[in-house]
Amino acid sequence: MSELDDLRHANAALQDRVTALEAALAAKPLIERAPLFALLQAIPLQIGVIDGGGACVFLSANFSPWLLAPSEPVHGQQFTSVVVPGLAAVAQALVSGSGVRTRDLTVADRNGSVRDLHIALSPRQIGPDRVDGVIWIAQDLTHHRLADEALRLSERRLSLATEAAGLGVWDWDLSANTMVYSEQAKAIYGFPADEPVTYETVRDATHPDDYPRTSAMAQRAIDPILREKIPYEYRITRADGAIRWLLAHGEAIFEDTAAGPLATRYVGTIQDITDRTRAAERRQFLINELNHRVKNTLATVQSIAHQTLRSGQSAVEARDLLTSRLIALSGAHDILTREDWETADLRDIVATCISPFEPEQGARFDVRGPALRVAPKAAVALAMALHELVTNAVKYGALSTEPGRVAITWSLADRDGDPRLILDWTERGGPPVKTPERMGFGSRLLVQGLSADLGAAAQLTYDPAGLRCRIDAPLIAATAFEPA
Repeated sequence: MSELDDLRHANAALQDRVTALEAALAAKPLIERAPLFALLQAIPLQIGVIDGGGACVFLSANFSPWLLAPSEPVHGQQFTSVVVPGLAAVAQALVSGSGVRTRDLTVADRNGSVRDLHIALSPRQIGPDRVDGVIWIAQDLTHHRLADEALRLSERRLSLATEAAGLGVWDWDLSANTMVYSEQAKAIYGFPADEPVTYETVRDATHPDDYPRTSAMAQRAIDPILREKIPYEYRITRADGAIRWLLAHGEAIFEDTAAGPLATRYVGTIQDITDRTRAAERRQFLINELNHRVKNTLATVQSIAHQTLRSGQSAVEARDLLTSRLIALSGAHDILTREDWETADLRDIVATCISPFEPEQGARFDVRGPALRVAPKAAVALAMALHELVTNAVKYGALSTEPGRVAITWSLADRDGDPRLILDWTERGGPPVKTPERMGFGSRLLVQGLSADLGAAAQLTYDPAGLRCRIDAPLIAATAFEPA
């Protein structure tokens, strides 16, 4: 065999090999010829190639949840016969169209899990002038929906929590100098719900005495070195003129720049603490008032004990007299305690003083007068004065005899614009009254005590028909209401 024959033989064998390789290559899916095959399989998208007859040319690995039988080969199978029904129905409508088509749908996968898909179909270009089928690209957006739902739920929980706590939320964009206030924050300030909030409106609403401090707190919070997060209290003046106390918590958000950290936002919460502030002020006032009352009470007890023990009675008489006076003092305090030490009803004071000597209403006492509330100091002074009058009447006056009676009346008088309480004590039916040779402690308590405590005048008249006493006191911190 000549060298030429050898070459011809080798060439024929090479041609046969080329033909076999081309045939083997033609038998494989076209997509496998692309060097991006591995990338297509790894991309988190559903990528499919469907020919003009609806048969599967290529389906990426991410199609698995949507295949009826993922372990079986799908090449050459009708696309609508290998995917779940929900996807098949949509595919029939999309594949039959032309051009680029998109569709968002919610469909159940092979396991019944509901998923959200965004599908885009484009023509499958085979040559310059030939289109054969479509390219299917779908993205599973379920995790986005779940994340959005979780975010909305979290925002709703936060909204409910802030509303329940009475918190308003604010966000100050320092770069743009714009502010966003929540509905609750606007309501706290008294701003209209449909109007934007600006730095100027917040500044103008802040009490002028507090603005320098709130401005300084904000500056310290946005300082990249200090980054202060200390809560602070301040006052605002609402459009209706009401002054409210607010508690603010703020924190700056910083971003790294070429020049160093820069505060870009200042966010936080506000809470209306007006009621709490007033309660704290009232609590402190009550503590101060209690200290004052305790000191006054101890001074009163000391004075009662001193005057009682020096009056010359026997030890037993002095003990009984001191006890009765302390009980009277305690009774006045009981009334005031029930009323939170604000004011006391004069009728209650009178009833407490006469109750031990009044077996039934109207039996020994005739009590008349308008309903009237008196200040704590007046309540104690009047209770002590009435106790001394009752004690004297029981021992020496109208209540020492069976037919004796006492009239207790009071009225309001206006003396040159100065409202006053006029209280009259009148005894009848008792032994003849004589003017005493000296003034006892009871008389001194009436005259001097009422004068010192209330600026009141107490006039004792020793009428033989019965003792009379008139108390003329200014109505400081007292109010008359509804006629008796």
